[in-house]
Order: sequence, then structure tokens, then C-alpha cells
Amino acid sequence: MAKSLFHRSPPEDRPPTPYELIEPEIVHLKKGSSTRLSPRAQRSSTPWLLVLGFCVLLWFYVMDPFLHAWYKGEAVRTYLYLHNYDTGPLADELIATNIFSRDEVDILDHQQGSFQDYYETLGAAHSEAQTIIDYSKNVQLLHAGKYQRLHPVGRLRYLLFIRWGLNPPTQWAFLEPSVGG
Repeated sequence: MAKSLFHRSPPEDRPPTPYELIEPEIVHLKKGSSTRLSPRAQRSSTPWLLVLGFCVLLWFYVMDPFLHAWYKGEAVRTYLYLHNYDTGPLADELIATNIFSRDEVDILDHQQGSFQDYYETLGAAHSEAQTIIDYSKNVQLLHAGKYQRLHPVGRLRYLLFIRWGLNPPTQWAFLEPSVGG
């Protein structure tokens, strides 16, 4: 039987038609695993962004008790080092931040031991003490409403919480490190 005129194969030297060029894409899109037709394609990242945003807001609200517990643990080591090996004013400034109660200061003043291994140099202890003092001052400024003197994170926290009357907690007793011992 002779070939039909309507089903001739195209000559080899002619360029492909637009339909021939997009035919692999059409076949791909008709598959069940295609991104456009997949049931997974309707999900978006919006719920994850909302969860992330909520977690960031929650962290900004409750970060002080965690940071206070961390810095108080560091302040114990720093105060013991400075009180026993340095006569500078940083130990007194550390007490003035009210990170320790009066009873805790009395316990720390009467502790015996070698605290020289806590820091390699006196400069490292001074640097750590200054960091703790700066943290305590920033928390006090935040709760006092001194917006202009806050660092950028403190300003953001002021605008989110303090301005609207939501005072973030500063410390939780169950997170506090023990001073005696």
C-alpha cells in the first residue's frame, strides 16, 4: 500500500515546529509527579513563616529570664575572680547591677578556693564583667522605658511589648543558678 500524502515524514533539513519544541514539556506536565498538577503544589511556606514569626516574638518576650540565668552564672565566676584577685571597681559595679541578692553577695564573699583558673588574664575577667554590667543596664533601661538609650534589639522589644503595657519577665526562679556551694 502506498504512503498517504497526509502522513509524510518531514524532510530532515527543516527546523522543528513550535509544537515539536514544546512536546517534551507537555508530556512532563501531564505526568502525576508534575509540579503544577501535584497535590503538594498547593502548599506554601506561609504557615512556616507564621510559626517562625511567632517563635521570634515569643523569644523576644521571654529572652530575659534565660539571658539573666546565663549572665548570673557568668557573674558568679567573674565576681569570685575579681573579688579575690583584683581590687578594681568592677566587682562593686557587678554587685550594683542587682544581679545578686544581698544574701548571695555574703555567700560569695565568704567562699574559699582557688578562683584564679576561671580566667586566663585579668583583662578577660574585666571584659566579661563589663558585658554583664551592660546587659543589666540594658534590661533596666528597657523596663524604665528609656527608648533613646536602648540598643536596636531593646528598641524593638520596647516597641513590641513595653509600649503596649506588656512587661516581659526579667527572671524565673527555676532557671537561676545556685550561688552557694
